[in-house]
Amino acid sequence: MGQSVLEPGDKRTGVFIHAENEDAPCVVGALWIDPKLGVLAEIPYIGFGTDQFAVPSQWFRQEQAPNNLLFRSEDLQVSLFGCRITRTVQGSYLDIGRLRVQEAVFAERSGNIDDDLRVTTLVSHLDGLAKWSGLSSVKWDSEPIGVPPQRRGHRIRYTVQSNQGFDWMQGAARMRLKTHWRHDGKMPPGIHLTDDTVLESRFRQPRPVSDHLVEHRKFRDLMSLVLGTGARFFGHSIRDQRFGMRTLDGKIHGADYERLIAATTVVDHYRQTSDAGASDWPILAAKNLSPENLTWWARQYDNSRRFILPAASTLQRSNVFAEDKVVNASMSIEALGASIGPVGGERPTLAGTKKSTTTYFYRIIETVGIDASAIAGGSVELARALANTYNTIKHADRGEFPDGLHTIYAGRLSLMLIRMAIVQRLPGARAAVATYAASWPVRRIIEGMNADGVSVKSGRFCTSP
Repeated sequence: MGQSVLEPGDKRTGVFIHAENEDAPCVVGALWIDPKLGVLAEIPYIGFGTDQFAVPSQWFRQEQAPNNLLFRSEDLQVSLFGCRITRTVQGSYLDIGRLRVQEAVFAERSGNIDDDLRVTTLVSHLDGLAKWSGLSSVKWDSEPIGVPPQRRGHRIRYTVQSNQGFDWMQGAARMRLKTHWRHDGKMPPGIHLTDDTVLESRFRQPRPVSDHLVEHRKFRDLMSLVLGTGARFFGHSIRDQRFGMRTLDGKIHGADYERLIAATTVVDHYRQTSDAGASDWPILAAKNLSPENLTWWARQYDNSRRFILPAASTLQRSNVFAEDKVVNASMSIEALGASIGPVGGERPTLAGTKKSTTTYFYRIIETVGIDASAIAGGSVELARALANTYNTIKHADRGEFPDGLHTIYAGRLSLMLIRMAIVQRLPGARAAVATYAASWPVRRIIEGMNADGVSVKSGRFCTSP
């Protein structure tokens, strides 16, 4: 029988095991999931005068709780790693200590409890990946049933199996896109499956979860830029021989995928999906990306963080202020514009012989080649308007914040421009980005500005009466 599911709002009482020694005193407490902090444990104790609470009393009085614990209740086993004391509350008769868990695996691991968590395989479920990739575990076909004409019917055959997308290398990690299906737990009648596309990393030797997540974030950031949405992590699972499938005789027969909650990504799991204003058209289709593209992206990522992270992190947050979109997207534009180098026609944007913020915006606009003639007299004028909005928000000595409507459109344009400019750097992506630059997502922003009477004049956004 499988374990019950622990979700926010549930609180389980059980025993925390802190040593392999079977004679070690039991530590009783509760375990639950906080949507912002991850897995938390709460343990009651009496500070002095009783052997029953001697162990937890020592943990919290000396502020030295075990790094790893095993939690067992009637229908739940959770291996807890990276436990840290976050709070102690002293009561009249009973004290309470709280632990925050860095990583929790919803299975019992074999071997020494004190060993660090290291796994060979980590799986991430990414918002929007299934739709973008077009991968599915389910195939079906139908045929007419040979019955009398008045009782015509069809027989449908479903084939369900994991579908391997493609894989590529990222340093020492082999990455893979694949489908991951399971029974969703609903009761009959009917066929109830969860069919998802996941990102999987695998190392030859077990590695810390943080090492896997470093590689997953590289792909997640690319997906955020391609999709125009957050591509949030809404779940993780791990696979490793130390979390093996046991039979009644105690033998281990392979390893299954076990649920993982990491404190560093748990906020993504329970957050609302991305803003309604985000692009619903990907810049690139899955067919436009090759394993070689993804290997190149990962190799370039560390040297490109200055222009990837501000834009990608904005897309990955919900309910972002328009001013934040302008500032973060513009930071990315400045960084990428500086690395691009001179482009034709940029002389009017220079401040004497020096490059200005307008210069960087101009380089990005010219690089992606959008047609903004419906709202601006040219790329130089649009670059000046975007740069002016950014600088006015950033510098207090420029007076009041820009008009709210101008800021909204400046944020949308800036994010759209930097998304296309970064994705265009991928080998072979220039043609797809050029097509996207003339597509509805870009035209929608321009047409929205026209509908709201917003245009660019003399290097400034203005609104027609």
